[in-house]
Amino acid sequence: MMLASLSLVFPAWLIWRAFTTSRDLELRLAKGDESLLNDDRFKIDRVTLGPPGTQLIEDVQFISIAQPPGGDSIE
Repeated sequence: MMLASLSLVFPAWLIWRAFTTSRDLELRLAKGDESLLNDDRFKIDRVTLGPPGTQLIEDVQFISIAQPPGGDSIE
């Protein structure tokens, strides 16, 4: 009986872990959490959804550029 209960605990733990990881990922995506980009548990393999006209470019490095003070455009 003890062996049978142990054989049920491991699959239940795997299901619980998959559920909580998925829920955590969905919540962080909804918040726009930038730390996901550096999280070792998740790997961004490909972006599959985007606005119409979006092009997929492999191995792109993003560089953030500061906005000029006092305005939205450069003159």
